[in-house]
Amino acid sequence: MTDATSTIENESDKTVERKKVAFVTGSTGFLGLHIVKQLADDGWDVLALRRCTSRTSDLDKLAARQVEGDVLNKESLEIAVPDNVDAIFHVAADTSMWEKKNEWQNRVNIEGARNVVEIALKKNAGRLIHTSSIGAYGKTEGVEISEAVPSRAMESGINYYRSKFLAEQEIHKGIAKGLDAVIMNPCQIVGPLDYNYTPLIFQNLKSGAMKGIPQGSSVLGHVRDYAKAHVTAYDKGRTGENYLLGGVHASFQDVFNTVGAILHVKTPTAPLPKPLLSFAAFVLGKISLFTNKEPLLTPEKVTLMNDKMVVSSKKAEDELGFTTCTLQEMFMDSYQWMQREQII
Repeated sequence: MTDATSTIENESDKTVERKKVAFVTGSTGFLGLHIVKQLADDGWDVLALRRCTSRTSDLDKLAARQVEGDVLNKESLEIAVPDNVDAIFHVAADTSMWEKKNEWQNRVNIEGARNVVEIALKKNAGRLIHTSSIGAYGKTEGVEISEAVPSRAMESGINYYRSKFLAEQEIHKGIAKGLDAVIMNPCQIVGPLDYNYTPLIFQNLKSGAMKGIPQGSSVLGHVRDYAKAHVTAYDKGRTGENYLLGGVHASFQDVFNTVGAILHVKTPTAPLPKPLLSFAAFVLGKISLFTNKEPLLTPEKVTLMNDKMVVSSKKAEDELGFTTCTLQEMFMDSYQWMQREQII
């Protein structure tokens, strides 16, 4: 594989300027697509890793060179990642909240991170920016999370949380071997190109299927702002540090009121008690034994819907200049995109 150097020629003085080269895993996913776009907009030469089975219609619209491979296949990574690449953005992950997928999730999130670290070291990458999750800190139960708070992920009962925490340990092992890496911990991501979380809220409210409100709260940020923070971390992040990317602290009632106002529909206010949600998850879990499809509601999702998350982004604000926007702007951007794509 050749060196990562990419150049552009200035016609006026014939000088050659080196473009920074970024390698992005998870480039066809929600956050990955926005990181690719941010990098391209900032003048990077972007190599976007995709699997042979990935849907690439959104990635095809971006200024990136697509390369085929898989984070679980080290040989494919060795071929795809150029020597001396300036940055690797490891965004690929499995975010499932279904126990049946735990084994696969562990492979993707933990083994995948291990493989990326090994290749980053072997290829002499300038810096690895690893996308973790606020979930790597475990359930919050109303206690404010900052980078200084010890993780409780291993006792959370949520495999996604455990796998993201253990993936971070793989990054730290790489740092101990000389890897320059930073870790980003985004919260709930909202914005265009989300085909899962946001459309479900809009569709359920529009159809009247949503009859009540879970009693938890979350922290939400615009995908655009999270992507920008990732790219900024290449220059300004400190080696070995975590950066929590929070945003707007909002109850589920706040979220549904915001979406209801955009749709001009009445928002339910009746509380959905945790025991009722747990029973529904139990029933849907039994049905999934026959359908072999991930249920709409799982015990893990019930836990999240009743957690009361509080997150401090002060470190990211101070060191990376991180900011995000209002709930109204996040969900309006999502809504306008869904209308263009005829999702809603």
